[in-house]
Amino acid sequence: MLRCWTLLCALGLGIASAANDETYKGQYIGRLSTLHHDVTGDVYAVDNITVFIEGFTYDGEAPDAFFFAGNREAEPSNRGFIIPDERGRTQVLGPYRNKNLVLRFPVTKKGQRSLNDVQWISVWCRKFSIDFGHVKIPKNVPWPEPQVAAGLQSDRPVVRSSAVRVTDTNTFKIDDFTFDGTVQDAIFVMGSGDAGASGVQVMDEKGSDHALKKYSKRTLLLTIPPEVRGQPVQYFGVWSPSKGMLASVTFDPDAHIPPSVKSLL
Repeated sequence: MLRCWTLLCALGLGIASAANDETYKGQYIGRLSTLHHDVTGDVYAVDNITVFIEGFTYDGEAPDAFFFAGNREAEPSNRGFIIPDERGRTQVLGPYRNKNLVLRFPVTKKGQRSLNDVQWISVWCRKFSIDFGHVKIPKNVPWPEPQVAAGLQSDRPVVRSSAVRVTDTNTFKIDDFTFDGTVQDAIFVMGSGDAGASGVQVMDEKGSDHALKKYSKRTLLLTIPPEVRGQPVQYFGVWSPSKGMLASVTFDPDAHIPPSVKSLL
């Protein structure tokens, strides 16, 4: 079993630090005001087109209520658009009690809508033009976004990719990955600090800790090891116990990446 713990222990990124119960939920926006029908919930930005509402409550007794957002006026009004519910539907909202929801902004005639072009999100009754509760969207906020690095590059051995992405707190994506397989103990690693160090092993796309096989222009989704989730990601690479780092890319360790949606629900 090939596991690389050297850097993990040296940086104190061990299992104990990952045992923190506080789940990263994205950029906190604010709490829905409670105006009517028991509306409440804490709103977070997962990224600029996705919001997470923690503990959403609404009694469901209004005849025509929707998640609604707009930019034409500073306060909620009928001048806006429906945000589909957690199932992607634009139906009238039913009752919720302390539910965690992930909502994605729609594509309208104006294109993909986002947090960048709205001033508020409301639980809005269109029939009677009543705001049941809302949250204001702050301006000029750097919303979480995937981090993209230039591709892996090495000629001897051949290691290449067009890009490496940290898509969320759980996932790497490697575009067009090629490896000639000539280094027989090579593995994927990630870590913080010195990009030449061994780091922590990242399992391959099948969840295996075996040495890497030959690849040709494959797009891979890799899972960040549970014991270091929530820790800064400074580099990702292909490393060999016998040859050292074969190729690596670096990331901004202070960047805000999206939380994994699976971890929120």
